[in-house]
Amino acid sequence: MRHAYAEVKISDPKREKAIIREMLVDTGAAYTCIPPKLADELGLPPIAETKVTLADGGEVKATYSAAYIEMNGRGDITEIRIFEIAEPVIGCSTLEALGLSVDPVSGELKPTRGFIARA
Repeated sequence: MRHAYAEVKISDPKREKAIIREMLVDTGAAYTCIPPKLADELGLPPIAETKVTLADGGEVKATYSAAYIEMNGRGDITEIRIFEIAEPVIGCSTLEALGLSVDPVSGELKPTRGFIARA
């Protein structure tokens, strides 16, 4: 599978500050991860400190926070990790929250469901 990128609108949970940018969609990443500079621009509130296990097995300290993330017309507040990272990534927890998956052939985002809950 090739790398998948998507246009992402990311903002603080109250949606007062927002940035739209292309981000890597990494189905091997558990969480959405962004660098501190982007978190500062958005004014994301730090909630707690945590550890993140990297693809190479190493661990780094990260800040746990939340952000409103919108892709393909679907949006929700999701948990994120903030630490020095080469490229911001959208992880599986955000994809699940938004009801999206990556088509392994085309690399495009596809809906996995039409709704979150049925009343």
